Amino acid sequence: MQTDLDFSCACGALRGVLHHAVPGEVCHLICYCRDCRAFAHHMGVADQLEPGGGSPLIQVLPARIEITAGAEHIACKRLTEKGLHRWYADCCGTPLANTVGTSKVPLAGMWRPLFADVGPLGPVGTYGFTKMALPGTAAPKKDKGLAAMLGGLLRRSAAAYLAGTARQSPFFDAEGRPVAEPKVLSTEERAAAYSA
Repeated sequence: MQTDLDFSCACGALRGVLHHAVPGEVCHLICYCRDCRAFAHHMGVADQLEPGGGSPLIQVLPARIEITAGAEHIACKRLTEKGLHRWYADCCGTPLANTVGTSKVPLAGMWRPLFADVGPLGPVGTYGFTKMALPGTAAPKKDKGLAAMLGGLLRRSAAAYLAGTARQSPFFDAEGRPVAEPKVLSTEERAAAYSA
């Protein structure tokens, strides 16, 4: 069974491998929150959103993300001063992953369109923030799989801490500093992203 999946940005300058990418070790989800949707609009990839404006994500341990080429293109934006770190490839603007602002939390929500083949990950199991989905669309009416998502996150995080890999990440250095300085969207950029 294939356990490693290749990924790349749209232009191919940044490439990598997600290791041990099998159901149970990842969480295949759609997030309908306004923030994720706004970021997709800001980055010009709204056409890759799911019906209802859902962001297609793969929740993984950061230590399993290996950048094999183009690491110099990793960049970061935040919608607000306290918002998630939203990593992207500055060569072509492709979203890479969302993380919190510290490497102490071993969590990355990778942008699913990075992968040419997501079949090995299994079907979408979690739908979150569905109340924020765009009205009049085919989006789910209720959240699904959130308890399983949280349970999987806790289990994977505990295993990573026991293995000593919890703080390994392509987005933070050994001291826990972001590998690229996060840039906060301006008031005008943020307003445009949310109104799109």
